[in-house]
Amino acid sequence: MSKQLNGIFRAWMTVKQATGTPPIVWGHCIVHLSHPQFSGNVLHTSSVLNIVEYETFKIVETRNHYYILLGPEVEMPVHSTLSPSSYLRQQQEQSPRLDAYASAAVNADRDCPKCDGSGVYRRDNHRLAICDICCKHNQSWWQLEGDYGADTGRWACGAGCGAIVDTPPPELEFLPRARG
Repeated sequence: MSKQLNGIFRAWMTVKQATGTPPIVWGHCIVHLSHPQFSGNVLHTSSVLNIVEYETFKIVETRNHYYILLGPEVEMPVHSTLSPSSYLRQQQEQSPRLDAYASAAVNADRDCPKCDGSGVYRRDNHRLAICDICCKHNQSWWQLEGDYGADTGRWACGAGCGAIVDTPPPELEFLPRARG
């Protein structure tokens, strides 16, 4: 059996074990592929064999699976009396933006020249952006108006990748506004 991607963590931390034993990763799992009922729960993986760092995320290799560590690493105080799961629950903040990054990472083209297969790229030191080349544009579409002008007739991808089209996407043809 070959190892496969099993989960994506929004917030995570490594918890040291006894001397000579690999650490365990605890995390807030936003997507758990083999057991979807665990999605959204704080859970731990088995002992870590390797952590490989990419530009915008890390991949953890355990005995049976790979996991994407998407969010920030939480530092647990050495002398904390809380369990790792309780400490992580206290620290976690909900971020729908990171969920979009997780979706982008799962759906990315592994040979993409812009994002190197991560689905996101760094716009500057403080911001990530979803890769418009890899984006499937399947989240939703919204019509540009308001600050963009009154009903410009152009549509933007709801995933936030920045793709804009001049004609309505085929899935929106049923809207009366889209045909006019």
